[in-house]
Amino acid sequence: MTGLGMSSAGNIPAVDHVQVVALYDPDTGRIHHVHMVTTLAGGSRTDEADVITEARARAARRHDGADKLAVALSNDAQHALQPHAIDPASMTFVRLEVSAPAATAT
Repeated sequence: MTGLGMSSAGNIPAVDHVQVVALYDPDTGRIHHVHMVTTLAGGSRTDEADVITEARARAARRHDGADKLAVALSNDAQHALQPHAIDPASMTFVRLEVSAPAATAT
């Protein structure tokens, strides 16, 4: 996998696995918190339940009502790095199109 925003002048291990946890409003699909764990080649993968627990703990420190948010899981780093929502009907990640800010006249 590539595209995780990592660079180095030396050799670094390849990315072996990515786990993305999105905590979202189950009614609207709006994602309120994203947590991503990257495992490099030769590393030990983190148990999915532990990743969810950590995501919930971090979200609780930043968001009121985080305990009421639903969980969506992915192994696609782009789901954490680009704007997404969750389709409440299918519970899948949906990429959001973000338009560039309008130019202002000077």
